[in-house]
Amino acid sequence: MTHDVPPRLRLVESFLNSIDVSSGQDDLADVPRFRRWLRDHGRAARARSVTASDLEWARQLRTELREAVRGHHGPAGHLDGVALTRLAAPLRLRVAFDPAGNAELRPAGEGVGGFLAEIVSAVIVTSTDGAWRRMKLCSASDCAVVYYDTSKNHSKRWCSMRTCGNRNKTRSYYQRRRADRPALRARIDSSP
Repeated sequence: MTHDVPPRLRLVESFLNSIDVSSGQDDLADVPRFRRWLRDHGRAARARSVTASDLEWARQLRTELREAVRGHHGPAGHLDGVALTRLAAPLRLRVAFDPAGNAELRPAGEGVGGFLAEIVSAVIVTSTDGAWRRMKLCSASDCAVVYYDTSKNHSKRWCSMRTCGNRNKTRSYYQRRRADRPALRARIDSSP
C-alpha cells in the first residue's frame, strides 16, 4: 500500500495499520512491542522512554484516527472531534521555516509525545491539501486496513479490488442468488 501514499502520510498509514484486524496482531499490544515498532520506524530515541501511559495515549490516538479515516468514505463532518482534540491537546508543535520561507509543522516534544506530534502534524498539513481525506479504511469488516485512495473520484472502498473487493462482490452475488431461489422456485411451481 505504501507506494501510493504521499511521503508525508507514510508514517501515519503505518501507525494506523499497526493493528491487523484479520489476525489480531497488534504492534501496540504492550510496551516492548510498541518500542520495537518505534525502532523499526526509525524512532529509536523516542522508543527508549515509552511508558504504559504513553502506550495507552498512542492506542487511543490510533483508534480515534482510524475512526476519522472510516468517515472518509462519505461526506465530511460525521466525526465528533472532541476525543481527537483532547488527545492532541498535550502535543507540542512548532513552526519552522526553510530558506525559501515555506513553513512546516514539526514536533517540539520528546519521546512518545514527539512521535504522536509527528503523526498529528502530518494529518494537519495533509488536511489542507485534501490528501488526508484520501486515507480510508477498507470496507471489508474482516480486513479494515487503512489505505490511500488513488481513484480519480475518491470512491475506492477496498484496500485491494483483487482480494477484499472481489471477495465482497462474490459474497454479495451468492447472497442475492440465495435470496432469489425461493421466488424462482415459486414461479416454477406455479407455471402450467
